[in-house]
Formats: sequence, C-alpha cells, structure tokens
Amino acid sequence: MKEAFIETENYIKIMEGFARLESLPANSTRRLGLGYGSFGLGKTFALERVAVKKNAILLRAGQTWTKKVLAEKLCVELNLDVTGSSGHMIDRVCDDLRREYRIIIIDEIDTLLRGDKIEVFELLRDILDTTSSILFFVGMEEANAKFKRYKHYYSRIGEFVEFKNIGREDIKKFCRNCDVRIEDDVIEYFAKKYPNLRQIKMMLFRIEKRCDELHDDWESVSMERFHELKVEG
Repeated sequence: MKEAFIETENYIKIMEGFARLESLPANSTRRLGLGYGSFGLGKTFALERVAVKKNAILLRAGQTWTKKVLAEKLCVELNLDVTGSSGHMIDRVCDDLRREYRIIIIDEIDTLLRGDKIEVFELLRDILDTTSSILFFVGMEEANAKFKRYKHYYSRIGEFVEFKNIGREDIKKFCRNCDVRIEDDVIEYFAKKYPNLRQIKMMLFRIEKRCDELHDDWESVSMERFHELKVEG
C-alpha cells in the first residue's frame, strides 16, 4: 500500500476551522478551538499534518501532566530556558509567542478534563489572554460535553470541529493507494460496515497480504473475490 497522506473530509474540516480562527482579530478572546470525535477517524494524522503545514506546536496531554510539565514542554518546543518555576517558564513562553505567533495544539485533551487538572488549564488560559496565539484542543467524542462543565473556557471556544465517520469518498481515496484495485461494491461494503479509518486500512493491508500469499495476479478485488480471500476475522 502506498504511503501517502489522504486529505479526508475530517482533515479538510479541521483546516477550515484553523483558517477561521486565524481570521479573527489578534485581540479576540475566542481564538480557541475544540475538535472531538471517536477513535479511528484520523484525528492524529490530521493534527500531525496541520502541525507541519502551520508550524504549530503539537503536544499530547498525559496523565502525569502538571503545570511544570506543561511549562517545560512548551519551553522545549520553543527552545527556551527550562529553569525556574512554572510561572517563570510560562512568562518566557508568552514573551516568545508575543514576538512570533504560533498555534498550539493539545491532543488527548480528555486527560486534562477533570478537576485536579484545572490548574494546568489556567496556564493555557494565560497564554490565550496575553498572546495572539491560537489554542486548539482535540479529544474524544465526549470532550465537547465535558468542556461544558468549564464555562469560562467553553464560552471562549470560537471553533468546533466534530470528526465524523469515514465516508465513501474518503474510502475511495484510501483504496486508490492499495496495490490491488478495489471495486465499487467492496467500497460500498466498507462504507456500511467499517466507518473507521483504522479498520479500513487494516482490511486493505490484509487484502494485499493475502493476494501476495496466493500469488494472486488478479488486477482487482470485487465483493465476490473479497469473500474468497477470507480476510475478515
């Protein structure tokens, strides 16, 4: 299977969301975004692509995050001194971001959506309040509902991006990267049974592997051939 980035509908939506946030005035308090959706919808791939294209800072929140851990990670990303308290480090971060605008993306935000982590959020709010940077949080499908508990944050979200199930057009794009041509009836089957990017990619890898094992010289895989290959476990 060819290794190529696929611009899925979810990726297009998140890029459009960033564009709208970037169009807001530099002093807007709503330069905060939230993306949310189930697993396997390409959130991580989309974020990594966005980070490259936008020169954004991409961090994945962890269970052990404290104010100091977050401050250190931001300093490392910005090549700043990591000595001193979390407050001193965040001051350096904010000074640097005022000189050069950056987007900050925090993935796995669900990890921080609980009471004992609210102090970590306060550091992020300092960045939003004192710089023109954009903050974008990404989490699972429950993240939107969980955020509503923190009204002082929720009211400042200027862009919501809900990651949807993978549709037929996205599946077609992925199937074009397969070493074996996938017929429309198989694509239709995938769309009904596997609205999840991870599952679809797994099916395509299995098809390629099985065809290789059988020394299959078929140019394409129809639904009939798909059943013969017995790749569904």
